[in-house]
Amino acid sequence: MIRKLLAFHFWLVVLFLLAPLIFLIPISLGESQFLEFPPKQLSLRWYREFFQQESWMEALSLSFRVGLGATALSVIIGTLASVALVRGNFPGRSILTALFIAPLIVPTVVLALGLYMVFLRWQLVDNTLALTLAHAVVALPYSILLVSSSLRSFDMTIERAARTMGAGPFKAFMLITTPHLAPSIFAASVLSFFASFDELIITLFVSGGQQTLPVRIWNDLSLKIDPTVPAAAVMLTAVSALLMLAGEMVRRRNEAHNQNSHNAEE
Repeated sequence: MIRKLLAFHFWLVVLFLLAPLIFLIPISLGESQFLEFPPKQLSLRWYREFFQQESWMEALSLSFRVGLGATALSVIIGTLASVALVRGNFPGRSILTALFIAPLIVPTVVLALGLYMVFLRWQLVDNTLALTLAHAVVALPYSILLVSSSLRSFDMTIERAARTMGAGPFKAFMLITTPHLAPSIFAASVLSFFASFDELIITLFVSGGQQTLPVRIWNDLSLKIDPTVPAAAVMLTAVSALLMLAGEMVRRRNEAHNQNSHNAEE
């Protein structure tokens, strides 16, 4: 009975989360320049409009550039930090870990205000590099949590064996440990990219006059009702879901591979 209630609750939550798409997809396929549900005539007009308007393309391009930059920074820094936090033994390690994952706990508006004050003092507001750094701060916890978890499950004796065979610490890490971490790094990259790509509040504070895709959607909803917005939202959701699914498939395949290897060793 309890399992049935939990299953019912689970699917109820899933339905609640997916409910907006039930309305959003038909609205995005409407022909009218006003939002209609159900649409009187189906058309891809607003999807074409999205790709034909230069302002939408500029916002999309900026989101991709900032997202890729933030992902690279968060994955590189997060991987190196994870190695230090998992393998290191130094005073203040737990405090440092808490600081790294704080962006997941601290309210976003508080973090955005703090970043805005710092960037304003350094005259970095309305700067693409500063925006990339701000997004990297938000994405960093995902890399640290995923890579750290993978590192804890790695058998260090394999790396030590490589070092006894003549490999240096860096070479042993790159050839032995990195392949084990690759699925976690990929999953961290996906999560980090979309943490940056979907970020709105911090971007509103530090972007100045620059518009990422979420900011452009926000501005359009604030100023007018543009049917291009539902089309952009549907495409953004679809791409996010596909990449999240890819990341989950890679993670599960890696878990299955590790389990099979462990069973073979036994």
